[in-house]
Amino acid sequence: MVTIRALTGIVVALAGAGLVAAGCGSSPAGTATVRTSGADAAVLRDPTRTTCSGKIAVMAPYVDGGSTDSVQMNWARVALDTFNSKNGTSFQIEPVDVMDDVAAGVRGARRAIANPEVVGVVGPQTSVVTAAVGPLLDRAKLAYVSPSATRTDLGGGRLAGFYRVVANDSVQGPTLARFVATDLKARKVAIVENPEPYSRGLAGSVSRALEADGLPVIRISVPLRTPDYTDTIAQIPRDADVVVMPFLLTEDGQRFARQMEAAGRDPRLVGGDGLFVPTEFTKVGAYVSSYSPDLRKAPSGANIIRLYEAIFGDFSTFGGPAFTAMEVVATAALQTCSNGRATRAGVWKAVPDVEINDSLLGQRVSFDKNHELEGGRFFMYQVEPNGGYRALG
Repeated sequence: MVTIRALTGIVVALAGAGLVAAGCGSSPAGTATVRTSGADAAVLRDPTRTTCSGKIAVMAPYVDGGSTDSVQMNWARVALDTFNSKNGTSFQIEPVDVMDDVAAGVRGARRAIANPEVVGVVGPQTSVVTAAVGPLLDRAKLAYVSPSATRTDLGGGRLAGFYRVVANDSVQGPTLARFVATDLKARKVAIVENPEPYSRGLAGSVSRALEADGLPVIRISVPLRTPDYTDTIAQIPRDADVVVMPFLLTEDGQRFARQMEAAGRDPRLVGGDGLFVPTEFTKVGAYVSSYSPDLRKAPSGANIIRLYEAIFGDFSTFGGPAFTAMEVVATAALQTCSNGRATRAGVWKAVPDVEINDSLLGQRVSFDKNHELEGGRFFMYQVEPNGGYRALG
């Protein structure tokens, strides 16, 4: 795996080989603009032949631990190097190595806030860290665009500087329920959940939608990192033909699936986006949801995927939204650049009006009044025998 430090310069070399140039020529990241009117227009500038500098913090893991933990940081890096190559800018990443450790997130946020060169943030990656550091970033007027924090209650204006380029869990719950009821034609559903906000909230959303369709649902709560699910499995009715698993941890989903199989139980298993880790959740035939579409289907994605694979040697769709989140922040920084420098105030003001047409996510990216992605949706995948995930629909 190429490290974050080694990546700088690789994209420059690839540009010489035509990979980045090919991507730029076809606008791989879409056409990014900022909606303007009145006094706002005076602040903005034509970026076509200008340079601009500043740092964008990325709050996501970057230490390669043999899993997909570093994928979002990798995608953000590719996004920023592509953006710099296309626009003649010299923005840099300020990496903040954090996933779901709240204390580490708070420390990282404070470091980013204390660095005057940091003008915006991609992340945090997880909802729990976003909830903890959001008030700190808000007070510093440091806008933050998450590629994966889906908890519903983060939106609605609760956090002034928070935006996300993925749909929230109020969309995920009905998506899972519709898939279970319509595609799988379930007759009785069991939901096995964890007693923590993400899992409990998603379980409730799925349950309400299924019950509204007249399907019987039983909910079972089980602690995080449960080593033995024997008692839990015994509580699942024999005639439950679908089990929904909105687990927070991939390891729990994998362990539960294996113990269900060992117990001779074979309902269809459906996981939330917390289980969308192809190297870790490998139950063949199971289904998982994801806030990220299959990037191979995006009209503008082919060249960026080629670039990503050339650098990292493999491809993971999981980090695609990180590319778009970085593009949003970098666009806001460039469009409000002053005297060759991006500013926090400029990014804070411009992010709400950024629009990216034909984005890598296969849709137009813009934000509604609650800072949510307009037209956001979730997607369903199935685990294949080769360990890959096949996009459905």
